[in-house]
Amino acid sequence: MVKVVFQYNVAKEKQAEYLQTTRDKIKPFWEANGCQSYTVWQVAESETGFVKEMLFESTPGMKETMALKQADPVKELYFKFATDISRKIITKKV
Repeated sequence: MVKVVFQYNVAKEKQAEYLQTTRDKIKPFWEANGCQSYTVWQVAESETGFVKEMLFESTPGMKETMALKQADPVKELYFKFATDISRKIITKKV
């Protein structure tokens, strides 16, 4: 199991549109193309902070899914809203 965790900000005035776009387009795309779970959380101590978790069966599967050419427009949608992005790839050990 591989978890990819993104931490990022979304401006307050763009959050409603971001969440709707995520529900309608971003999440369904990833879950239809190899991502087992796509979850977005808002940081309680921040008006603009978000955390996104994507779960994959394996590292090769994650790399294959993330490299899909048809993912480019979906990634662009995400980057339209997200700023100050950091990413960690985490592998389950126990």
